[in-house]
Amino acid sequence: MSSSSKEAQLYRLDECRHGRFLTNVNDTYIGHSLRTYGEWSEAEVSLFSQIVRPGDTVLEAGSNIGSHTTWFSQAVGDTGCVLAFEANRHTHQLLCANLALNECLNVHAHHAAIGAAGGTVDFPVLDPNAINNFGSASLVRRTYDKTERVTQKSVDELQLPRLDFLKSDIEGYEPELLKGAQDTLTRLRPLLFLEITPLPGRPAGNRDDLVGFLAPFNYACYYYVAPMFNAGNYRSQAEDVFRGVSLDMLCVPVERVLVEGLTQATVGDKHIELREDSLTYTLLTWSGAQVRFL
Repeated sequence: MSSSSKEAQLYRLDECRHGRFLTNVNDTYIGHSLRTYGEWSEAEVSLFSQIVRPGDTVLEAGSNIGSHTTWFSQAVGDTGCVLAFEANRHTHQLLCANLALNECLNVHAHHAAIGAAGGTVDFPVLDPNAINNFGSASLVRRTYDKTERVTQKSVDELQLPRLDFLKSDIEGYEPELLKGAQDTLTRLRPLLFLEITPLPGRPAGNRDDLVGFLAPFNYACYYYVAPMFNAGNYRSQAEDVFRGVSLDMLCVPVERVLVEGLTQATVGDKHIELREDSLTYTLLTWSGAQVRFL
């Protein structure tokens, strides 16, 4: 390999809080965070640590390059299982590399989207050689110059015998995921962690779609607005390069779980005002969250 090609190397390996990670040097969010801070959205891990236990089965829709997947793998242990789904082909390649690097033998990685039914979808292709947020590819929010056909699966068609926790970060496709998970929600009663996504002309984004869908299943939803930056990060870096938050909901079957310290989300509530580039909210802070199994 020539010196010029080495200088243009696309991938970089770093030691991080939850393992060793190969990242695309052009990735402006998760990859950048792992390189700069040695972690990504550690405030979410703080919540997950109250929920995920040894022996659990976890399904992660939108695993990206595995920044949380490796933690899930460690948390469920040898008796547990993690199902990791990533539809972006190049991102899925990095996911598999990172699972191998960290010996995550209890993780099953799928190059597939998760939606309402099995089949195929045309998924956006983002140029890995261009600077981008590679986790932003969406099936619902915008159009793309290039797509490729990708397998889609539904949660129900997996016919899982057990599911304790489902985390989804699929850029607004969560309502489709829920449509394809109705039998699983009824049978297995997993806890859910769902991203709220901005939508044009809707100050609450897709929140009402999610909360309204889950209400008949006797799920309660709670806002979890957490900073991307962690002041106690792995590399002890003081500067917050993101200056932003992630907007999600923890959704729980009311007969199984009691949540305290978070604001409940309801259809039509005025707790949040969400725009494409800004979020205004009046909520209990993420750090006070307490999750108790009944």
